Amino acid sequence: MKRLKEGKGHRKSGAKPVSGKPPRKAGKKPAAKKGKTLSFRLVVEDQAMLVKYRPNAFGDNGQFEFRSPHKPPRRILVSETGYRCHFATKEEVKQAKSPQAYARDLVRSMLDARSPQRAKLEARGQLSLFG
Repeated sequence: MKRLKEGKGHRKSGAKPVSGKPPRKAGKKPAAKKGKTLSFRLVVEDQAMLVKYRPNAFGDNGQFEFRSPHKPPRRILVSETGYRCHFATKEEVKQAKSPQAYARDLVRSMLDARSPQRAKLEARGQLSLFG
């Protein structure tokens, strides 16, 4: 049986790793997991939201979760309950500069779609010049 040197970075002989995996070398970081969750704060129209993006939530679809930053949750721009879930393909997210940009554009498009002024213009068959 080969004996290991005792000291910094070395295990005593016969010691087994707790996780069942061999220990990683000092200074090495574990490999990043594909599809790791990205969390960020998004502010639109002076209202903050917490957003979690999971790129591989369901195959080629990513999941965006919009939450209220308050405890208990309060209304946010895209939800009366303080929570909204949205699924997007990886291609849709790649077309934006980043997941943060996609989330911001998504919230703005939801607000535009709900705008009462826009609904009136569409009912008359007249759209706004600036969109």
